Amino acid sequence: MLGARGTEPGRPRAGVMEPRGAVNTQLMEAIVQLADWIGEVLEEEKAQIKRPESADFGALVARKSHLALELGRLMQVAQGQVPTEPVRQKVQKLALDLAANERLLRRHMDAVYEISNLIGDAIEQSTADGTYSSEIARRGPKTW
Repeated sequence: MLGARGTEPGRPRAGVMEPRGAVNTQLMEAIVQLADWIGEVLEEEKAQIKRPESADFGALVARKSHLALELGRLMQVAQGQVPTEPVRQKVQKLALDLAANERLLRRHMDAVYEISNLIGDAIEQSTADGTYSSEIARRGPKTW
């Protein structure tokens, strides 16, 4: 849909420079939007960790990485300056949410590692008759 000036809403006409404040406002709005989208992906990831049977973690990681890359690019354009308090608070909240997400993922991966070790040990114990076990390969032959 075209706006009154014959362009898409929020987009300047070709060759027309917008005032610095308008560009800054659009930049801050884009940063907030990306922060919201990343927050949604984090919530979705948290829900999928609770019910992993049909989870597509690859798609989540790809979306989260893409959004983080875009946010990083916008922050470069903003030169690290976030001039308004609401945007600054949004970015700070996102940083806290990302740190909590990292802790959750670390605990999840630690649990997966521990469970896989338990399963591996159980398989090893049930299949080994002691003659040619993988334990001998790990510790080497006994000296007589």
